[in-house]
Amino acid sequence: MNAKLTAAAAILVVAIVGLAAFEGSTNSWWSDEEDASLEIQTGGLDLAVENYKLSIDGVDVACEAGNDQDDPTMVDIRITEEGIYLEPGTVVKISYDLVYSTTVSGARLVMVSMCDGATDEKVEDDHIQVEYSEVMGEESLTDGWYFFPEIGEYASHADVTYSIGGNADLQMNHNYSFQIYTTFVQSKAVSIVDTADELQSALSGDKMLVALSDDIEIDETLSVSKDADVILDLSGHELNVVASVGILVDGGSLHLTDTGDGSGIIVATGSAVNVVNGGHFKMDGGNLKSSTGTGIVAGYSNQDDSGANVYISGGSVTAQEHAVWAVNGSKVVITGGEFTAIDNVAVTANGTQGEGPVDVTITGGTFNCGIVTSDYLACGVFVAQDGNWKILGGTFNMTSDKATAFVVRGGNVNIDLSKVTVNMGSDMDSSSLRVGDSTRVQSGHIVAAYYTNGSYGFDGSNASLTIDDIVVIDEDNLSTYVGSTIYYYDN
Repeated sequence: MNAKLTAAAAILVVAIVGLAAFEGSTNSWWSDEEDASLEIQTGGLDLAVENYKLSIDGVDVACEAGNDQDDPTMVDIRITEEGIYLEPGTVVKISYDLVYSTTVSGARLVMVSMCDGATDEKVEDDHIQVEYSEVMGEESLTDGWYFFPEIGEYASHADVTYSIGGNADLQMNHNYSFQIYTTFVQSKAVSIVDTADELQSALSGDKMLVALSDDIEIDETLSVSKDADVILDLSGHELNVVASVGILVDGGSLHLTDTGDGSGIIVATGSAVNVVNGGHFKMDGGNLKSSTGTGIVAGYSNQDDSGANVYISGGSVTAQEHAVWAVNGSKVVITGGEFTAIDNVAVTANGTQGEGPVDVTITGGTFNCGIVTSDYLACGVFVAQDGNWKILGGTFNMTSDKATAFVVRGGNVNIDLSKVTVNMGSDMDSSSLRVGDSTRVQSGHIVAAYYTNGSYGFDGSNASLTIDDIVVIDEDNLSTYVGSTIYYYDN
């Protein structure tokens, strides 16, 4: 979350404690002690809980509530009944009325889960289904963000049902808990949008968090201006932009995320995101898809829109041509995420003289590299510009039998194959196929390197290649690979 945002959190936890082995069962769990509790920590958001009820397989469990004397924002609901048996096949339901008392307008997002106290991790089990519903007046608040338009009190009713299937993988002696997590953000920083006009206005305005509450389609490029610093939360929705560029980050800052189920996606006819004029783009969630071109373009390609900063740690990028493409002094750092190039190369740079250098660092992520066009070669990384290129991690899957993982024709390149995984097909084509400048490179290798004098930012001296800390090309032998001779490496 952007540090400029003012946020508060409420956490509801039903903790079943005092667990022990249950004779005759391999995966049952229960509490035979009092004082298991449901805790509500408002974290600054005034949240009153009333008419609470906990039932297990339709049978109510006795509870009592009280405020924490040391923390007035904490409500503690204690289970006073002994011998609570919970095992696969159980249905746990929590119902309560609540009142949001807001001193500023804002928005809240609710997420529910089941957690394992032994590992302190969310339980990922297809046999455990969680349903959360909340109604305020006649409006359902079940899906994602809800916006409080003005200061005041808002009463609602919530029901949370945990259906624990008969084949659920519950472990004995683990302390399982049910959690409802609420994030509240002041409206000064929030805009909840469900139309194209609202979205464009929010991206160019002073809102620091823009969250989609519905799918949106627009037939023109969305813009993030040079003064904007925006977090765009897809919240599990689709943004479909029928234009040559989906979102243009023109000197400003855009952070793409998805606090929903992770399925949120931006689909663009052309490139999904263009970052120019020193703009910043950060991506840790959500998905980008370009149906005809490039996923993320850093720096554009006309020698005027110079420089961009791109940082990717999560989400996915799928493109017909290049997943990520950089020019004009841009910086690209990839630490995670999934990148798919259907018909070219996953990460590359334009090879036009004067459009470098670029600075690219890859330490993680999954790169799926394919080719469709006949007589051409698929690549994981195509170093087509001068600058510094560090390939220090990641998994590169060659999804075509016509592929070479890393093709180098410029720059200072450092590849650490001890930390990089390259998955080649078992029956790779070994023929010579064309890359972007029509040079023919042999398929089936880990690394191929060649240089063309007077092109792609290469002037005959400013290039090197290091593989596993060993310098294999530098000023001593660089001239050998200028022209038609290609260096090949396989580990």
